[in-house]
This record gives sequence, C-alpha cells and structure tokens, in this order.
Amino acid sequence: MKPLSKKAKITIAWTILMTVIGTAIIHQWQFFALGCASVATLLIANHFDLLKDPDNKK
Repeated sequence: MKPLSKKAKITIAWTILMTVIGTAIIHQWQFFALGCASVATLLIANHFDLLKDPDNKK
C-alpha cells in the first residue's frame, strides 16, 4: 500500500470521525457499514493516486 498523502489522511480521519459520531447518534449499523465502505474506497483511491495534494505537482 502506498503511503497516505496529507489530503488522504485528512479525508480518512474526517470520514472515520463522522462514521463514529453518526453511528453513536442514530444507532444504525448500516451507517457504520457505509462508513467502512467509504474508508475502503478512499484507500483504493489513494492507491491509484486519485487523492493528490495540490502542492505535489510533478
């Protein structure tokens, strides 16, 4: 797995935070499953360099 870019770290952290808070508030395991799927999708996007930092232009 490629190292996470700054943008990917922020996005994944925010997604995890919102997933935990949302699951705690509405008590729906479907919401938790959706959050897990979102994190998995973000990790795949990072692997294919779709989450690039704007200041890392090459």
